[in-house]
Amino acid sequence: VGAVTKQTLFPPLMPAGRPFRVSNASRSSRKGIVASSLQELISKTLDAFLISGIVILVLEEDGTVVDTEEFFQSLDDNTHFMVLERGQKWTQ
Repeated sequence: VGAVTKQTLFPPLMPAGRPFRVSNASRSSRKGIVASSLQELISKTLDAFLISGIVILVLEEDGTVVDTEEFFQSLDDNTHFMVLERGQKWTQ
């Protein structure tokens, strides 16, 4: 008599969300956002700041554009971003 094994498949685990800070271009508003991917951070940033359209995330400290998942994943927790809408530029 053969043994029957039951295999349970679980969906792949999403990486745990990490905390970040995001401010608007004028630095008049700052939000704490937890995200596990760059796309999730952008999506939650749009919701948090009530923005629609195309945005760019940059590092608040020096204006470096964060546009790849690889670069995003290399950043530390609590990294401070700035969200720029069309026509806005990073300034010190």
